[in-house]
Order: sequence, then C-alpha cells, then structure tokens
Amino acid sequence: MTESIRVLLVGAGVVGRAIATDHLLAGCEIWMADRDEAVLSEACDVVLRRTDGIADSASPWGAAVPIPVVHMMPHGHDETIGASDALPTWMVIESIAEKLPIKQAFFAEVENWFARSPILTTNTSTLPITEIAGAMRTHSARFCGMHFFMPVVGRHAAEIIVHSRTSEAVIEACEGHVRRLKKAPLRVLDSPGFVVNRMLAPYLNLSMQLLCAGVAASTIRESALRYGMPMSPFELIDLIGPRTAFDGGRVVWQSFPHRMDPSPLLPAMIKRSLLGVAGHKGFYEYSGDGERSGDDLSDDVNALVERYSRDDIGAADIRGDVQLIADMFAASMWREAQAIVASDVADMETINQAMAGGLGYVAPTIETTWREHIESIGEDRFEQIADRFPKLKSLR
Repeated sequence: MTESIRVLLVGAGVVGRAIATDHLLAGCEIWMADRDEAVLSEACDVVLRRTDGIADSASPWGAAVPIPVVHMMPHGHDETIGASDALPTWMVIESIAEKLPIKQAFFAEVENWFARSPILTTNTSTLPITEIAGAMRTHSARFCGMHFFMPVVGRHAAEIIVHSRTSEAVIEACEGHVRRLKKAPLRVLDSPGFVVNRMLAPYLNLSMQLLCAGVAASTIRESALRYGMPMSPFELIDLIGPRTAFDGGRVVWQSFPHRMDPSPLLPAMIKRSLLGVAGHKGFYEYSGDGERSGDDLSDDVNALVERYSRDDIGAADIRGDVQLIADMFAASMWREAQAIVASDVADMETINQAMAGGLGYVAPTIETTWREHIESIGEDRFEQIADRFPKLKSLR
C-alpha cells in the first residue's frame, strides 16, 4: 500500500508550511492545496526557500482537487521513482482551521475527490477524531489523526490517533509514512488532548501561574531548561501560537477540571491580538523571519502579568529556586502521565517517546530518558512538593 501513496497536504498556513518543509527535507514530494491562491503561492515560496526544492503545476493524478494546488519536490528529485501508470492511493493530510464544523465539512467533501479510496488524516491537535469521522459518509474507516508537533522539522515523532472504526491497514500506512519522514509514530487513542497536548497543558499552565505569582520569566526559563525542555515555556507558546495553545489547554482543563485551574493570561493575550511568532509579538517580540528579538517579555505581556498578578499558590518563597521549579514541572507532567496510562490512552513507553520526539525533551543526565529522570527524582519528592503547594491541582 505505501509504495503507491501520494501525499496531498491541504492547508498552507504556518503549520501546513512546516509540514511541507519537513516532507521535502525528508525527500518526499507533496502536492499542497489551499482555497486561497495567494496564500498557497506565498507558502510555496517559503517552503522552496527553506528546502531548496522545486515546484511545478503537475496535476495530482487520480484526483479532482477543486481548489488551487501546487506540486513540490525535493532538490534533485527523480520523477521516475515511484512512477506508474496505475492510479495512486492518495493520503490527505489536512491542516486547516481548528474548528470542528469546518473540518467535518471538509472531510465530507474530500471523500469525493479521488478515483481510488484515499487515506484521510487530520493534523488536529485538539478536536475529537471520532466526531470528525462521524460526518463522513463512506471512508470513516480510512480516517485517523496524524498530529505533527511544532517545530515540525525539529520533532522526531508524530501521533497517530485512531478511532474505533479506523482500519489496521490505514494505521499501518500512516505509521509507515511517518517513518519515511524519519519520525517515530506514536499510536494513541482518541481522548482529549491525545498524549502530547495533555502532557503539555498542565506544564504551560503552571508556568503562567508562576509568572503571575511573581516568579521571573528568566527563572522559569532556566528551570524549564534544567528540567530538560528545549526552550522556555513562553517561547513554546509563541511558537505554536497563543490561540492554538489556548484551544489545546481548554480541551484538557474542560475534560479534566480536577487537573488544573486555567491561567487568565492566554485569553487576555488573544484579546490583545498577540499571536506569537506568526504575528511577531507574543510573550516576546520577533523579527520578520521569526527570530526572537531579546530575552525580555514584551511590554503588552508585562502589562497583562501586572493586571493578573496574584500569589494564591504560595510562590513568594520560591522565586529564585530553579531546582524546585524544575521539579514542579516534572511533577505536573508525571501526574498527567499516570492519568493517561490509567485511562488506557497510551502506555508509559509511548509517553516516554512522546516527551523526547514530540516535545524535544532531553534529560539533564546524559543518555537518560524522561522516565528515568522522573524515577531519579522520586515519589517522595513529588509528594513533598504537592503538600507544599496544595492549591496547585497539577501537582496532585
């Protein structure tokens, strides 16, 4: 099945461009489509500039795509590889607006684009796979989630989210495609937040709670790096976008209200149109090419932090304790991992891979995994921290 697969990526926004870039860098040709021809043209220019790839107007064979589409290939691509007179099996990777009705309408339409039964995937990070599949008339068994993490090129895993009717052949084809991209496929069940977002939400929320409680952003950044995360949690929010981070966090805290009390900071940033890297300003300010302009928080965020400043979690005596905060981050993620395993969404080994491949986690000790680092901290330490900060739900 995988030998004759061709990829149609629909959605030429920030995430779609990142997915396209990742494909070309891995040596995979793609067709990219978007309803807005200007957006598609700009996306094509960006992807080719990042990859030294090439593009042409070759139509997707065996598909009637009713929106603008462009064919992109990696540098030095041999067009005879995989060439055949037989109709290919198309794999759709959807990366459009993160709204359930929009995705449901899209998949109800896209089912009819192909001469052969397609493989249909969504890059949703928040929406229930089962509900998207429910709008499909004929190909729900050939549908699953394929969730890439930002930054896509720097993350070495992708979630394959299955629902009750997803066929094993389709799952295996998707896992094989992820491996072609030199990533580890993480098979998980359809559950709020899946695995990576569910692990991420309490960590990001805790970071914002600490910030509003008076802990310096630089201390939080240093603590995150000591714990093993690749960047500041605030820089990560800017990268994925405050709106996306809010949507992902909302799914988790609405589904598991006993796990966290949401910080007011993200909705306030959205109201101020602080879009992160995509809009050149979020927690930090960014140049036109997405480079962070400095280490100081933006004036807009500082004003919001001052507005929502309150220490109702007992953070006054820990403001400079980097190791304590690093262990608090570890505790919040460990408790979430335990809950994920208990609900059979994924096993601990999948979570371990998700931390490294999905979130870029690198343990402080060389050649140590996330799980091994958690074990080195110990349950006694986590219980001590939870007792010290009883108002932080994510530590319990």
